Amino acid sequence: MGLFDFLGGKGTADKPSSVTFTVSGAGHRYDDNGIGLLPVDLTIGPDTRRVAIIGLNGSGKTTLLKLLDGALKPSVGTVTVTAGDETLDTANRHDLKRIEDLVGRVRREEIPESYYQAKDIREAIDQPLKKHKVPEAARQETIGALFAHFDLTSVAMQPASALDSEKRHLLAIASALSFAPAAIVADEPTKGLDEIGSAHVARALFSYDKQVVFATHDLELIQRPEYAIDRTIVLDEHDVVFDGSPADAAACYTDLVRRKYEEAKQR
Repeated sequence: MGLFDFLGGKGTADKPSSVTFTVSGAGHRYDDNGIGLLPVDLTIGPDTRRVAIIGLNGSGKTTLLKLLDGALKPSVGTVTVTAGDETLDTANRHDLKRIEDLVGRVRREEIPESYYQAKDIREAIDQPLKKHKVPEAARQETIGALFAHFDLTSVAMQPASALDSEKRHLLAIASALSFAPAAIVADEPTKGLDEIGSAHVARALFSYDKQVVFATHDLELIQRPEYAIDRTIVLDEHDVVFDGSPADAAACYTDLVRRKYEEAKQR
């Protein structure tokens, strides 16, 4: 038996390999009444395995990602996550636990605070799996495979506090994948890295066979053929202004930035 047999009571054959996010007139206002996202309609399913979200700072990218993975409830409309015959509502607290099982969250290089208390990063990932009563053989198989893929084997016995920024980015992704979700939602998974580090993280992320919805400012990244980004959504002023191919989205975003720059000069 492998890891999947002990998570959610399903074997590998029954484990969903993808999900469909459906955003129906959903938007979000924060407690201070600031707009995070205006009501939008989007469907992101398995037909587009790599979906990028781009936009200027404050355009609504993070809010949209948090609505997709259930970290935020919509103020209006609904957001659902469908896997197989299950349709789960992110606003329903009874559905949230299952959504957390299906959708892994990556917040830049942020890793769980508990990881800093563990002796080393191997123990950090092992502890939550152990708490879920995953047998040791399955735990070691999972950790070994993730660490090999994300180039963490050489630092497996180091504490989280000793990792450089690139390794923390990689560990954040490995952590999100440790419970074998059907998809991951990643907020700027290469932010703050230099060109070499960014490429390293991107290669590891997109070569892993997992559905990914992610936010980025890197126009070159979304257009590189080896990363196979299927679709790019452009946000501006808390709304969707473009939804299509990465190349067309990059052109739209470039025009958007140029127009805002010209408007700012004339003020």
